[in-house]
Amino acid sequence: MQSIARNQAVADAVGRIPGARGVVGRVVAGESVDDVMHVAVDLADRGFWLSIEHTESASRPDPEATLDDLYELIDAIDEAGLTSISELSIRPEALGSTLDEALPRLHAACVSAGVHDLQAMVGISPSMDTEELLAWFEDQSAGVGITLASALRRSEADCARFADRRVRLVKGGRRDVGSYGQPIEVDKSYVRCAKQLLQGPGPASFATHDSRLIDIVESLTARYQRPRQSYEFAMYLGRLEGMQDRLLRNGERVRIYLPFGPAWFERLVGGLAEQQSSIGGAVRSLLPGAS
Repeated sequence: MQSIARNQAVADAVGRIPGARGVVGRVVAGESVDDVMHVAVDLADRGFWLSIEHTESASRPDPEATLDDLYELIDAIDEAGLTSISELSIRPEALGSTLDEALPRLHAACVSAGVHDLQAMVGISPSMDTEELLAWFEDQSAGVGITLASALRRSEADCARFADRRVRLVKGGRRDVGSYGQPIEVDKSYVRCAKQLLQGPGPASFATHDSRLIDIVESLTARYQRPRQSYEFAMYLGRLEGMQDRLLRNGERVRIYLPFGPAWFERLVGGLAEQQSSIGGAVRSLLPGAS
């Protein structure tokens, strides 16, 4: 119920920004597999890498149907010849109401992706036990990555623990006893986590639209002598396109997150709700002229 109320608050914030509703579609890749593949091919031709997620409504979960949709998406990515620059983004809560229920389907999706030489990126669900999910991840192949949130106090240690694996670092928006309460502390934690990841050999992924953090990560990659293409920056479709282009011109790997499917608006709203300190800026970044 709290997440539903939070999402509604974000939707209201979107509605109050002039012109925002008219450009929301810039950050989603449509409702069908054909829609998202059309967008994906265009981005690939421009030199971007891809993270593709099929969205499902949390109010009408159908885990088996979701798994079938993931299989269809894997086949489409393979047929388009994009497996080498793409990853399958998976949210465990879409595959089961509990982690015990979700893990068999999550494992099946990751195995199917691996058969097609496609990487999988697993999200961290606020409603599921983090340690149990990380224990599962520890036993997975190198083709499976995990998302860690700097909002969680434990994440610096987790980044050190998995610095040799594929980790996507996000700010996150969880508010519980294990979280930092102030945005500045979340940002400081992000930098500490980034240092841990860059000191390891893993292909770290830095997901942020905060230009200050992007600048800091760029300086850290030089300090730790990490060659370009051994890490990446990840951003939403349509967000800070000027920054995306700048990073690409500088030789950085830039991965674009493509949500699509029947619940794309719910997913977008949820993503903004996880960044409550900058909702207005996040939405304004979608407007024409934003860099």
